[in-house]
Amino acid sequence: MADQDEALKNCAGCKKAVVRAKRYYRNGKYYCNQNCWKKAKAAAGAQPAE
Repeated sequence: MADQDEALKNCAGCKKAVVRAKRYYRNGKYYCNQNCWKKAKAAAGAQPAE
C-alpha cells in the first residue's frame, strides 16, 4: 500500500510532489507535467532492454 501512496504523491520521473490540480497521468504513473513525462520516456528508451 505504501508504494501506491508514493506513486500518487510523487512524480515518477523526478520524484517531486505532485499537486492534484497539475498532475499528468500516463502509462499508469503520475508525472509533474508533460515535459517531465517526455524526459522519463526518453530516459527509459535509452536504457537497453534485457
